[in-house]
Parts: sequence; C-alpha cells; structure tokens
Amino acid sequence: MRPDGGPLLSAALIVKNEERFLAGCLDSLAGFVDEVILVDTGSTDATARIAADRGIAVDSFPWAGDFSAARNRALDLARGQWILYIDADERVHSGAEHAKRRLLDPRYIGFQVLLTPRKGVTPYWVLRLFRNHPTVRFRGIIHENIWPALTEYRSAFGGKVGATPLELDHFGYEDNKPRKNDRNLPLLEKSLKEDPWRIYSWCHLGEIKFELGDEEAAVKAWRTALEIARSHPKPLVDDSLPWSNLINYELTHGGAAGELIGEALARFPNHLQFHWLKGRWLMAREQFEEAVPFFEKLARSGETGAFSRQAAYDLRMLGVLAYESLAICYFRLARWADAVRYYDAALGCESERMDLRVKRTLAASKIPV
Repeated sequence: MRPDGGPLLSAALIVKNEERFLAGCLDSLAGFVDEVILVDTGSTDATARIAADRGIAVDSFPWAGDFSAARNRALDLARGQWILYIDADERVHSGAEHAKRRLLDPRYIGFQVLLTPRKGVTPYWVLRLFRNHPTVRFRGIIHENIWPALTEYRSAFGGKVGATPLELDHFGYEDNKPRKNDRNLPLLEKSLKEDPWRIYSWCHLGEIKFELGDEEAAVKAWRTALEIARSHPKPLVDDSLPWSNLINYELTHGGAAGELIGEALARFPNHLQFHWLKGRWLMAREQFEEAVPFFEKLARSGETGAFSRQAAYDLRMLGVLAYESLAICYFRLARWADAVRYYDAALGCESERMDLRVKRTLAASKIPV
C-alpha cells in the first residue's frame, strides 16, 4: 500500500477462457500486488469462478477486435499508483519484494522486468511496470504497446525508466495456434493499414502466412519489415527480427544467406542468434576453422551468462548445440583431443544421447597413443 493507505500496485489482466492458467497467475500475485483488475472479454469456462473464489471482481468487456481497448479498460479501473501488466498464463517467479521497494522511488516512471517466454530459453527485458496516469494507455489493436505513451509522459513530466529483477514466467501453449491465427490474421492486416511501420507486426504476419503455406506472402512480409529496419539510423529493439526470419528461411531452402548474415552481424554484433546462424552457415560450407570462434562465443556466453537480455535465446544453443558444433568442427579438422573435449561437454548437458557417445568414442580412438 501507499503511505496514504491507497493501493500502490495494481495488476491489470485481460482474460478469455483462462481456467487452465488463471489460478496459478492469481496465486503468484498474492502478497505482491494490492489489487487485481480482471477484464473478461467473453469467457464461457470457469474463469469467473476462479477469480471469485479469490475475492476478485470480474469486469465484463465485450470483445471488439482491439487488444488495446480491453487493456485500457483495465487501466481505467485500476486505483494503484503503479500498474503491473500481466497475462493469465504468466506467473511472478521471483524478485517481487525488490520490485515493490523500487516503486517507492519517485525518480522512476517505469521498469522493465525479466520475462521467460517459454521453457528452455533465457529471460529478456520487457516493460511491464509503469505509473498509472490517464495519458499512459496502450496503442495498437494487436501487439499493443505502452512505450509510445510512456515516452510522451516522460517528455511532459520527466522521470526515468529502469530495470528491476522481477521475473515472470510464461506458460502459454501452442495447441490452439490455428484458432489464434484465424483471430490474429485480420487484426494484423488491419493494424498494418493503420500503422505500416510496425516491424513486429510484419514479422508476425509473415510467420502466419508461412504456417498457412503461403511462402511467397511470408517472404514479402519479412522483406517489407527488413526495408523498414534498414531505414532506421540506429537499430531498434525489434529490428533484428526480419533478418532472423529471412536468414532461417534461406538456410532451410538452400538460398543465399551469407550476405544477410553479414549485414545482421554488422548491425547487431552482440546478438547471439546471428553468431549461431553464421557458424551454421560456415559449417555448411565446410569452413570449420572459421566456424569455431562463433560457436566458442556461444559456449562461453552460456557458461558465464554474460550476454545481453534484450532478446531470448535457446538454452541449448548456448550449451549442448554449441559444444556439439565445436566437436564436429574439431573432428573434421582432425583435432581429435579437442573433439573429445567438446563431446564430453555436450554429454554433460545431455548424457542420454547415444549419438554423442558413439562420436566421442570414434574421436577418442583416433588420438595417437
């Protein structure tokens, strides 16, 4: 609570048929937030009962094809000085006490927190805590964004955006992807007519088109995003996405990915995904000596944890896959002892893999006695 007795922190959720996840989310918020604002856009399952069992009122808000409208309804109802924006399939994992202490610092108007988007990847920074003010509202009918409004608030009133080690875990699932694609595709197409400069939306459109089997439309969307990213004097947070989409597409379709990889690394020299893609590209051309430094960087980053949290990375890419790639490179270079060393490191991550054991034995047999 605030010193005046009012709520310091309100959690704002929009939900629809979230009986599978909602209880876990609400339970993780207990003792951290001072109130929960729950806006329901049309649930037909036990969502309302789960909330009621915890003493949380549900505000019914008819779905109108606009995520920002629903989220802003929750903000309109919130009484807290601060807002935590969270979804029903997310949980507060750790760092709650530290985060709440930081909310008392009057210099700050927002905080980024660490979100783990799915199991097996590293967490990355997202803006989820911000001051409750009538001008700070979400924008965009899909992939709604609070940053533009908070930036305007900062220009008018000052304040800093910091970071706090509050950790959220996402437990969403992919088994309803066709339904989500049916919902999201028209929203994306409409939003891009209204705001054709959203790189994230172009990339998401490309991914849906690809999943629907329209590869030509997917590549066109990704290339549109690429040209927008190229126009930026300095790279923005989402600018790496079209390079990643197009490079992966070219690598899996036998295309010419080398130039794109070089451009991506020049623009995003610390983005580990592009080190992985460069290493793979070099290996495919049997340039094993040249590939080694890229996989070494990945392995070292995984061991030390010393890498940027601006993007989420596959933990296997920073561990077993980096070690296995190094083992393959050294095997092909006839550096048997190094190959054995990295097969051992890979087995330390995934000891059950018989393929690694066989290859390790073969490399060891080639070491001169």
